[in-house]
Amino acid sequence: MNDRSDEQPDQFAAAAKRLLDESVQDLDRKTVLALQRARVQAIDRASARRPWLQWSGGLALASMAALAVTMWLWQANSVNHSPLLLEDLELMQSPENLELSEDLEFYDWLADGTAATG
Repeated sequence: MNDRSDEQPDQFAAAAKRLLDESVQDLDRKTVLALQRARVQAIDRASARRPWLQWSGGLALASMAALAVTMWLWQANSVNHSPLLLEDLELMQSPENLELSEDLEFYDWLADGTAATG
């Protein structure tokens, strides 16, 4: 059943093409010129309806370039800070940090005491 349904549109399309080709050969020169003129006008109107297509490619390229420059500058700035972040990460994972967080109030009191005396 699928084979026959696939063949029918092809046969129909071939018959329609043959009929249209024969009818085009029977047209006079004036009608052919009028059809060509109408086709050119339709193409011109279709391109005039979408003026944003003319500059959308340039806008997309400019935005991608701006994004690339921004990411490059952002990466250049963050490279300087990455060793400090790794050292902080090591300090946070160390066992001494756990003891520091348990005695946080003591260190806060100690800092207040040295600020008052110093």
